Amino acid sequence: MEVDRIICGDCLDVMKDMPDNSVDLVITSPPYNTGGKSLGYHPNSKTGDNFYDQHKDNMANDEYGVFLFERIAESLNVARYSFWDIQILSGNKAIMVKTMEAFAKFLKDVFVWQKQAVSQITRGRTAKGFELVLMFGKDDNMTFEYNNFPPNGYVPNIRTWYKTESIPEHHATFPLPLPLYFIQHFSKEGDLILDPFCGSGTTCVAAKMLGRHYIGIDISEKYCQIARKRIEAAEKGITVKELEKGQKTLF
Repeated sequence: MEVDRIICGDCLDVMKDMPDNSVDLVITSPPYNTGGKSLGYHPNSKTGDNFYDQHKDNMANDEYGVFLFERIAESLNVARYSFWDIQILSGNKAIMVKTMEAFAKFLKDVFVWQKQAVSQITRGRTAKGFELVLMFGKDDNMTFEYNNFPPNGYVPNIRTWYKTESIPEHHATFPLPLPLYFIQHFSKEGDLILDPFCGSGTTCVAAKMLGRHYIGIDISEKYCQIARKRIEAAEKGITVKELEKGQKTLF
């Protein structure tokens, strides 16, 4: 199986073609079923922008449930651990509850990403200040037998991270420290990391930085090109901010 590449395609189809247990760790953030439009609080986005390049993100509950369940299940076929970052919103909260119930025998832990709460959007609603990472494995035992924990064994399941960089073409990105944290502690050097919804390639960049192999999948060729450019930049020691400001070039 070829590694260290970005694949354009439906991740369900791509994962079905991968050998079982060929991946050490999945880290991903699927579409949240936002209703299809940006709420305007992501960097460089405006209210009403399409949230994704290809995916419309406005499925009916049952349709979204099937979409999510099939891809989680397939990720568990190919990987030892599969971690899914998602925020609870109006368009997915029922499915989030059903997801934890449906995959309860594979749910090893739930991680909380605490972040700066977004500015108030709708009167009467709380500002969203966290996302959950559902940590799936081959069983529901809360001990991660395969790990790269520090000598003192202390790896908290809540951390605070803020976004310090943004990708103008992609409105749904998580901060680089998030995949770095999971890759560092739940895989080892030379392991294979998979992101089925790789978007701008943050997980793959983190894997490269930590000496792991990677495979990224996205249905948008536009996002795949962004991911490939970011990985190439990381290999050359160029930051995203430097690229955006024109301070450095890949060529």
